[in-house]
Amino acid sequence: MSSNADAAIDLERFELRLFPGDPPPSCDLHAEENRLPYDLSAPPPSPALVRVIEHFGLPERPLVATRGEGEEDEYQVLRGGAWIRAAREAGIDRVPVRALELPDLQAAFLALVLNQPQAADVAAQADALQALLEAGVDEQDLARASGLGRGRLRRLSSLLELHPALRQALREGCIRPQVAFAVSQLSPASQDDLAALYQREGELGSADLKRAGEDGGGDRDGAVTREPRREAPARTAALDGSLDDPAVLARRQAEELLHTLEQTEVADEIRRQVAEVVEQLGRIAV
Repeated sequence: MSSNADAAIDLERFELRLFPGDPPPSCDLHAEENRLPYDLSAPPPSPALVRVIEHFGLPERPLVATRGEGEEDEYQVLRGGAWIRAAREAGIDRVPVRALELPDLQAAFLALVLNQPQAADVAAQADALQALLEAGVDEQDLARASGLGRGRLRRLSSLLELHPALRQALREGCIRPQVAFAVSQLSPASQDDLAALYQREGELGSADLKRAGEDGGGDRDGAVTREPRREAPARTAALDGSLDDPAVLARRQAEELLHTLEQTEVADEIRRQVAEVVEQLGRIAV
């Protein structure tokens, strides 16, 4: 018991060093871009993102901590280094930031917590893609303008076939993107079963997908036999291709590889190269 009490006291002392008793002084300002360092080894922003920032500005302010005194002040970047680099690429000389006055220890802790890897919001991307396709935007033009490539758009388009309850769960962050992508490939009946399971249990994971496949039957080797997929909506018909074509098959395999890489911490440059291969194969397969 005493060891637990000692551990609690040690944790309290530790947190007292890291968390200020009162909110730290802060202000919104425009910092000279050369006072905001960023990691030169990080991949550059896409041309599409740079164009968006040129026309609309930064969507959020990077968070920085003041450092130094006098005219030559520099800032420690706590969160938003990618936005700072994008702003520089877009030719913004004075970057809007939110600056905090923090001791170095607290600044380091804040940077550690705020820079945890986060998955892309694929639900928001899928909703946006649906709106664009329904408005008649050409898929090839959209792939070029957005910089996402046709392979990425095809993967996102699969989420438009996801059961409504599961798609909403994806929006709310209650199921993982990789689970949603996998479910979207199943038949309507299988999706109905998984949606009912989610609504009963409040969660859905890879084990549930495996059980659903086993319940659906398999061949002698234990492979899951899926029912035919639902007919694709008209808005996504242009994204499909025949698997009888070797180029289409190669593209699908490359798409699966890219999807797997997106769920890992593989370097962005490798993912970008694979995405370019997917896009090139897409041109051949159409």
